[in-house]
Amino acid sequence: MRILQITDTHISPTKPHFASNWAPLAALARAIAPDLVVHTGDVTVDGADMVEDLAHCRWLMDGLELPWAAVPGNHDVGSENPDHVQAVNDLRISRWEAHFGPDRWLRDTGPWRLIGLNAMLMGSGHPREAEQADWAGDVLAEAEATGRPVALFLHKPLFLNDPDEDDRGYWSVPGRARGRYVDAIRRGTVKLVASGHLHTARIFRRDGTVFAFGASSGFIVDKLAPADIPGEKRLGATLHLLDEDGTVESRLLSPEGLDTYVIDDVAHEVYPPRS
Repeated sequence: MRILQITDTHISPTKPHFASNWAPLAALARAIAPDLVVHTGDVTVDGADMVEDLAHCRWLMDGLELPWAAVPGNHDVGSENPDHVQAVNDLRISRWEAHFGPDRWLRDTGPWRLIGLNAMLMGSGHPREAEQADWAGDVLAEAEATGRPVALFLHKPLFLNDPDEDDRGYWSVPGRARGRYVDAIRRGTVKLVASGHLHTARIFRRDGTVFAFGASSGFIVDKLAPADIPGEKRLGATLHLLDEDGTVESRLLSPEGLDTYVIDDVAHEVYPPRS
């Protein structure tokens, strides 16, 4: 099975700063014709507050004319930080689901179980956080019992370098929320964890699991990101080859025609400070 992971497109009909990169990305997807396209979040510039962004990006995804699924990012449904001016809540999730379907999902395809999660609930304290964690625990346990390899898709990486590392704030899932997911990975059920958010590209293997920090097609982050964020600052997409025997091969792709936008140059326009 071939899965094309795209991520962090950051598209809006009213803020078209990165919109020119959609055409080469879509052309790549159509040329590959994967079994599934998975968008790992931050589909929109500001879908958390602008329903127009969600509607426009749904139209773009449908225009691929390929099977697709998506999980939300912080710019789609809000932050996991309850004190954030744009915190994840029921309204934001409901708007996402009206345009993109459930914020968590499961697909059994051949021997594989594909699971999509809403990373923005993790560490939020929202009631849906516990509901999702319980659901994920059940479907992961079922996969383990039946011998199904699992591919997990979410916006934020569970960790940057080590599953036991300290919290990295904005950049990864809070430590208090990652434990049961890390436990499942350590049991060997999860063969692929694909995420976005970092705007860097990195593929590495840890104890038999492939971790893919998917390349954004929207922009790179220069000095607005900590210097120790792992990965290569490049735009593109990520192709995952999932074999029937449970093995995974992942590779970074850089389609021609992508403009290397740098968010530092336009952050004041795209994401002005909120009070």
